[in-house]
Amino acid sequence: MDKFGRQLRGYNRKKVDDYILELENKIKQLEESHQTSQEKIQSLQDEMFTVNSQNELLVKQLMVQEKTNEEIARLALKEASELLEKAKRNANMILKESMEYVRGLSKDMDTFKKEAIDFRENVVKMSEDILETIDKSEIFGLIKEEENAKKENVYKETL
Repeated sequence: MDKFGRQLRGYNRKKVDDYILELENKIKQLEESHQTSQEKIQSLQDEMFTVNSQNELLVKQLMVQEKTNEEIARLALKEASELLEKAKRNANMILKESMEYVRGLSKDMDTFKKEAIDFRENVVKMSEDILETIDKSEIFGLIKEEENAKKENVYKETL
C-alpha cells in the first residue's frame, strides 16, 4: 500500500480510484478473455462432439463394409466351389461319353475287320470257283489239248 502514499485523512483518493479503475479494466479484460476462452472451449467441444459422432458413424460404416466384404467373399468362394463341382461333373460326363464313343468305334472297327476278312475269303472263293469253271470249260480243255499236243511234238522232235 505504499504505492498510494498517505495523506491527512488516509490514502490519496485519486491514486486509489485510478488503481481501482485499472483493476476493474484488468478484470473486464480477464472476463472478456475468459468469455472468449469459454466460447473457444465450447466451440472446440462442439467440434469434438461432431468429429466423435462422425468417427462413430465411420467406424459403423467400416464395420458394415467389412461384414459385407466378408459376406461377398464367402458367397464368391461358395459360387466358385459350386462352379468347380459343376465343371468336374461335366468333365466326368464328357469323359464317360468319349469312352463310350471310343468303345463304339472299337466295335465298329472289329466289325469292319471281320467284314474285310469275310470279303477277302469270298473273293478268294469266287476266284477259285471262276478258275475251276474256266479249267472245266470246253474251250480251255481244247487249249490244253492243243498245248499238250505241241509239247508232244516238241518232245518227239527232240528225240
